[in-house]
Amino acid sequence: MSQVVQDPQFAKILQGRLDEARTCTDNGCHVAAIIMLGSLLEGVLLDAIHTRLRQSSSSPQQQSLHDLIELARRHRFIGVDVQKFCHTLRDYRNLVHPHKQLRMGEPPDRDTVDMCWPVVNATLNDLAASAS
Repeated sequence: MSQVVQDPQFAKILQGRLDEARTCTDNGCHVAAIIMLGSLLEGVLLDAIHTRLRQSSSSPQQQSLHDLIELARRHRFIGVDVQKFCHTLRDYRNLVHPHKQLRMGEPPDRDTVDMCWPVVNATLNDLAASAS
């Protein structure tokens, strides 16, 4: 996490999200795992935008995850493939709202969570590569 996130305290928080996502995954808490992965995604993108675009006119803390993904892509912090899959993870992360899950119908399962992990890994890899 320290390769991607500048602030050590924020990196510790995000590492905690990653650890919780693993614990949730290992214990069959699929919705919770996806929410943690989405939170981690939001955190690493927020940090990249905050630290790399200091001159940005809008405050990154007030931007939605959708906006953070788009901004990260626009500045080539992430690739187009990662951008597209991040939006899918964002959509599943919105299961934090119970009505979203009700509208979705089928709850996510282990396979859903297993598809979310590579999105986070690819995002971290792209952010690390674009930082240099």
